Amino acid sequence: VVVADEPGCVITEGGRLDSKVKGTSVPGSCMEVVSTRMEEGVVRGLIASGGHVTLFVPPRTNHVSFDDGTNGGGSGRIKADNGGQMFGMPVPLGTYQIIQDALTVTISIASNSSLVTRLGLNATVEIIETHVEDRSGDGSRVRGLLLVKNEDNNGSRPPSSGAMISGGWITLFEVRRNRMRMYAHP
Repeated sequence: VVVADEPGCVITEGGRLDSKVKGTSVPGSCMEVVSTRMEEGVVRGLIASGGHVTLFVPPRTNHVSFDDGTNGGGSGRIKADNGGQMFGMPVPLGTYQIIQDALTVTISIASNSSLVTRLGLNATVEIIETHVEDRSGDGSRVRGLLLVKNEDNNGSRPPSSGAMISGGWITLFEVRRNRMRMYAHP
């Protein structure tokens, strides 16, 4: 899962930089990248919903970038600066701390699926997979597949008398109208 980081993150139909532009994503948009590839020295991602996006332009490359033509440039092409640039920030896997008390753990990726348990404030979990749950015009949620560490979490044990929970899903954060709400942080 990747969160668009830069304004004007362009989504194209094909993997090539000169492919037809499908649209742009706004900062904070969540997208599920299913594969990546190098194209003309930049890292491109294939998006699950269709299309490709530039994720990262490495430092010191003189690549020819996509341009949707709205800035009126003569050739419609721009060069990256020598510092590199991230267009999308990956949502990391690994250890997260719960920052909302009674965070719901569900049985499947859908946030409205059956409740497994609730996690207490400051519990730690291991996120092993992430997915974007699109909420039909009401923003999106980034969900994480978890394992709860079986250890004392600032005086509170994980749910179910210290038993290990595996295979449940939690909401890591949600984005609605350019506002992000965090439920857990790395």
